[in-house]
Amino acid sequence: MESFYHAYRAVNKQEPRVTHMFAEWYQVNGETVHRLTLLNEISRLRGIANQQRLASAADKSLIQRLITKLRGI
Repeated sequence: MESFYHAYRAVNKQEPRVTHMFAEWYQVNGETVHRLTLLNEISRLRGIANQQRLASAADKSLIQRLITKLRGI
């Protein structure tokens, strides 16, 4: 469950509402889901978070190159 919290927060910038219902069933943000669905969602959210980090790093790299170019002028 902790992995889901971390992945959800990284992508959505907010806390998920998760309640264990019974056996392997959970209620996530008002939707009833099975544990296997949560495991797949963790993988999907981690992929999105990784893409966001890469895009952010690329943006910073571009800004750094522009600053360097402007300093050379």
